[in-house]
Amino acid sequence: MYIAIEGCLGAGKSTVARGLAECRNSQLVLENFEVNPFLSSFYADPVANATETEFAFLLLHYHQLKSHVALAREAELVADFHLGKDLIYAELNLADARSKGLFRELYEFCLDGTPQPGLIVFLSADTDLLLERIRWRQREYELAIDPAYYAKVNDAYEEFFRQYSGKKLRLSMSEWDFVKDPTLYTRLSLLVDRELNFSG
Repeated sequence: MYIAIEGCLGAGKSTVARGLAECRNSQLVLENFEVNPFLSSFYADPVANATETEFAFLLLHYHQLKSHVALAREAELVADFHLGKDLIYAELNLADARSKGLFRELYEFCLDGTPQPGLIVFLSADTDLLLERIRWRQREYELAIDPAYYAKVNDAYEEFFRQYSGKKLRLSMSEWDFVKDPTLYTRLSLLVDRELNFSG
């Protein structure tokens, strides 16, 4: 079983994935985003460096999830990402139709070779809250980006989750403060069980 924690930058994906995995004694997989060699170049000049950045992220995520296919069949895996995020960013950042078409083809190929989530937990937050958290964690390359970009990413995540046809659970991060109240992980775990067991 693969449970994906998703949401915009700053929503708290890694924090929630860690806490939920610990609460459920599940295997944890965290996105290894820092190994993308093009990331800092993308933040310096998104238009010029979008192609290599997005394709690299897709392949990195594919590699991480592909290596856990067997584990997801035998046990429970909690990850702070899903390949759908790569499609979201590609649609926003790739400028021409050819690169988008190639990306979608590669995305479909990668999707076939990775475990599909039994549930996506979507961490929803308004853009002001996301910006506050992004400023708090002080990653230089994130602070250099126009806040309007984060608003676009957040809107794209909302639309992706709205259209997603698989099992899904939405949490408003203005109401679920796991840092202040870690007991919320137990409550979240019960909600996860309810969604996974609901067949209607």
